[in-house]
Amino acid sequence: MHIIETFQVLVRGFNWHTPSWDLFILLFWLVASVIYAFAAGRGRILTILISVYMAKLLVIEAPFLGVALAKKLPSSALSLQQLVTFGILFLILFVFLARFAFKTSVDGRHLRAIPFSLVFAVLQIGLLINIVLNFLPLISRDHLSPLIQFIFLQPWSGFVWLILPVIFLVAMGKFISEHAEM
Repeated sequence: MHIIETFQVLVRGFNWHTPSWDLFILLFWLVASVIYAFAAGRGRILTILISVYMAKLLVIEAPFLGVALAKKLPSSALSLQQLVTFGILFLILFVFLARFAFKTSVDGRHLRAIPFSLVFAVLQIGLLINIVLNFLPLISRDHLSPLIQFIFLQPWSGFVWLILPVIFLVAMGKFISEHAEM
């Protein structure tokens, strides 16, 4: 079965009528993406994307950063430690990068930038959801619906969510920036 066919089967089998964490995750993804697309400018979008990548890389490659938290958490809470460390590193990196890097004088508030911003926001919020869900304990992830697991927790999904915003930014960023200067 192809990925698209699997996705269609999972969407048809998803329970849209009963409130659950799965429905909350999907609604959060949509609402946060729309709000984020209209609230963030080009400079802030790049700052957040770079902060997310750097925080995830530091959590994965420098686990000693969470040692201070590990003393206060039970040893079984490694994924919670990673999630908290990711959140703290993300906020620190965002504050410093927002202050010193990626500032733009005009933040692309043109009408032509709205579709770009919406798609990029969906990709970036999807990346954040993927990271957060993958840092949750395995037992928590097992209780999520097959649709959420398919979108965010498949072995290949981490790579796809990491690369999609970059591909979209490279492919469409030049087009948007050229038209914004006109």
